[in-house]
Amino acid sequence: MVAALIITTGKTARENNFEPLIEVGAVAAIKRIVMVFQRAGIERIVVVCEDGANKTEKFTAHMNIVYLPGRMDVEMLDNIKTGLRYLSDKCESAVITHVSVPLFSVGTVRALMSAKGQVCIPAYEGKAGHPILLRSEHFQVALSYSGGGGLAGAINASGLQQNFIAVDDEGVLANIRDGATYEHLLTKHNLRELHPDVRIRLTKEKPFYGPGTHLLLQLTQDTGSLREACRHMGISYGKGRKLVEHVEQQLGYTIIESQQGGSKGGKSVVTAEAKKLMQNYAEFLEESKQCVNEIFLKYFPL
Repeated sequence: MVAALIITTGKTARENNFEPLIEVGAVAAIKRIVMVFQRAGIERIVVVCEDGANKTEKFTAHMNIVYLPGRMDVEMLDNIKTGLRYLSDKCESAVITHVSVPLFSVGTVRALMSAKGQVCIPAYEGKAGHPILLRSEHFQVALSYSGGGGLAGAINASGLQQNFIAVDDEGVLANIRDGATYEHLLTKHNLRELHPDVRIRLTKEKPFYGPGTHLLLQLTQDTGSLREACRHMGISYGKGRKLVEHVEQQLGYTIIESQQGGSKGGKSVVTAEAKKLMQNYAEFLEESKQCVNEIFLKYFPL
């Protein structure tokens, strides 16, 4: 599985403007990047943000993102390391970018996902850009690096094979920090293309299970803690607990069990019934998207 890692903070971030919320066209930079990754088929998206997700979460609500705490007073690579540590056992590779580069295309992301090589980098007219794809077996290259030059410095020092992927996408070079306008890129950016948006919820008397609850269970399973899962989603523990209770009420069985004791305190355990629900929902959702895309092309041919 390919994951995405978006960095919004670090010493190089703007001091007076909160970059994730800068509008690029009619969409905030952070939201535009998330939408591109999701349209490319990436479901696990991690955002490292200094604000504890408060501002960022407002503009990416209900987009099923994992938020990790970052710091403004450290180098960008330190925040990248935070994301890579979290993703180390959760994906086969990660597509990494900073929020200041929000105009790369869905096609570029897909080209990186299908490319071969230890490190895959998009290049427009011979110039390397973002995002960068790094295989999980090489995350340690960045995690153990203490020199200068950020992620590029770590990759260059490691001697990893770099595969430069030629793309017809000027957006890989477009950095909103340089103050330039990118209207010529916005007019052809493929977020403007007509496309279906599939969101499926399971319902009985009331809707009770959808993408948000699915992510909450995934994170609880990953972390062993419902409270930690809520923190990663940028929601209160009370809200997360209510979501769980609502699902349990509708289904008539327990989906999360609490285990007390131990030197590290209590633990949240996703039940076998809930794991089966998660698997069925994920497979049903994937098949539904494929069907909807086929029907969409029938009525709205490209």
